Amino acid sequence: MHRSLPRASALLSALLAAAPAFAQDITLPLTARGNEPFWTVEAAAEGLRLSEPEGKGTVQTLPFTQSTEGGSLILTTTDFTLRIDPTLCRDNMSGMPFPFTATLTRAGTDQSGCAGNSAGLLAGDWTVTDLNGTALPEGLDITLSFADGRISGSSGCNRFTGGYELTGEGLTLGQIAATRMACPPPAMETEQAVLAALSAITRFDIGREGTLLLQSDEATTVLSARR
Repeated sequence: MHRSLPRASALLSALLAAAPAFAQDITLPLTARGNEPFWTVEAAAEGLRLSEPEGKGTVQTLPFTQSTEGGSLILTTTDFTLRIDPTLCRDNMSGMPFPFTATLTRAGTDQSGCAGNSAGLLAGDWTVTDLNGTALPEGLDITLSFADGRISGSSGCNRFTGGYELTGEGLTLGQIAATRMACPPPAMETEQAVLAALSAITRFDIGREGTLLLQSDEATTVLSARR
């Protein structure tokens, strides 16, 4: 049995160098999902496992071969092919962003979906550029950092910290705790607006050039940030 299983990152690192700023390296394991019809493919070095509602699909783990085309990774079994493209994907039901676009091809039919880990798009250090659609005043440094279920940063005057949860439906921030240093009125007013914006966040998206868009229930962007 022939299997070609080198790490995808080694094969794709040069090809992904010119990919958009939000892109992550395509590495295994990863999960790809599609809606209407619903399907899930769990891809790991041991093989690919396709699951569909009501027990349909390939329940056993199948060996695969892999190849690349441009910046894309193509995983092929005897039953289906999974193509992973390094382009941002949004779940067509929840709107949740994912780092990769997936295409499942089976019996000559293509089914689209998303792949990868949304948390990787959110994780890291960010500098806020806009608050409620308005650019921040010059000289005011507002930062955000997401890591391991915790958010921290500076609200322009004080430091803050709290927890967050990322689910298939959106982004939820827990109670935010902040230091209580006094600052000049303009900075304090901006800080209160920042903390109010944080409490309103229910989802996130990735905009042009990799901008982080933190949004409320109405999909209104309350904070924009760049790495």
